[in-house]
Amino acid sequence: MSLDQVLFDDEPLEAPWIRGHPRGEPDGPLLQVRRVYDDTFVLRQSMSVSAEAPFMYLLIGTQRALLLDTGDSKNPVDCPLRETVDHLLASRDVELVVAHSHGHYDHRRGDEQFTDRPRTQIVPIDVEGVQEFFGFTEWPSQVVEFDLGDRPLLITGAPGHDKRSIVVVDPSRQMMLSGDTLYPGRIYVQDLEALQDTFGRMIALLEDHGITRILGGHNELAVDGTDFPIKSRFHPNEHRLPLSEESLQKALSASQVASRGVVPAGEVTLWVGPCIGPRLNHVGRLARGRLRSTA
Repeated sequence: MSLDQVLFDDEPLEAPWIRGHPRGEPDGPLLQVRRVYDDTFVLRQSMSVSAEAPFMYLLIGTQRALLLDTGDSKNPVDCPLRETVDHLLASRDVELVVAHSHGHYDHRRGDEQFTDRPRTQIVPIDVEGVQEFFGFTEWPSQVVEFDLGDRPLLITGAPGHDKRSIVVVDPSRQMMLSGDTLYPGRIYVQDLEALQDTFGRMIALLEDHGITRILGGHNELAVDGTDFPIKSRFHPNEHRLPLSEESLQKALSASQVASRGVVPAGEVTLWVGPCIGPRLNHVGRLARGRLRSTA
C-alpha cells in the first residue's frame, strides 16, 4: 500500500477534515494526517471505510512515541495506519507505545497492524491492564505521569462512556485528548455518576495545567449545531474538532440534571440509557438522506 492514499497537511486543528462523500461520488483519501507540531500529529480515518471516522493521535518524545487509538480497520489496505506511523517515525530513534482512549472496537481494530512491529508495546484494553501499564494505584482518580522523553504526559481514568476510558493531558502542547468521553456530538453514557466525576476531574486538569484544547475521538456535529445521523458517511459543514473548557462545563451541568434520554449540552449531547426512540429517528434520517442523494 502506498502513502499516496494518505492526505498530509499542516492546517490548523480548527480547519475542515476529510468529510466523506455523497453516495455515487469517488472515495477520498483513506487516512488524513495533520501535523500540529513537528512531534504531534492528528490522524483521521476515512468515512468510506468506517462511518465512525475516528481520530487518532501520535505524540512523539525523545525516547518513545504514543499512538492513542488505532481506528476501525485491521486491514492495511483499507487504512494504512502502520505504514503511515512508520513514515512519521522514520527519522526518530524511539519506541512506540500503542494505547487506547477506551476499549471499543472502533478505536482498537488497527492494533493488529502493530503486533509484529519491533520496539512496540500495545497496552491491554482491560482496566487491570491499563492500570498496570501506566502505574495506577488509585483508579480512576489518580493522575499518573507518562514521560515520552522530555515530554511528560498526564493520564487519568475517565469512566462514564466506558469503564476502561482514559484522558491524556499534554501540558507542553496545551492539549487534552478525551477519546469518546467528550467530542462534538453524541456522548453515549454507560455510567452517569462516573461521568459526572470524570467531567469534574477533567475541568480541574484543564485549569491546573492551562489546557486550552480538548480533542476527542469523533466529530458528529455540523456547524449549525445539528448532529449528523448515526452511521452517516458524509459530514458536510462539520463543526471544528477542538472543544474548550466552556464545552466541558456545559456537559458537566447537563450531566447533573440528566437521568435518562437525550440531554443537549451545547456542542455535546448526552445520550443516557438505550435511547431507542432517538436511535430509530436517526435510522429514518439516514434513510431519507440516502433516498435524496439517489433521487
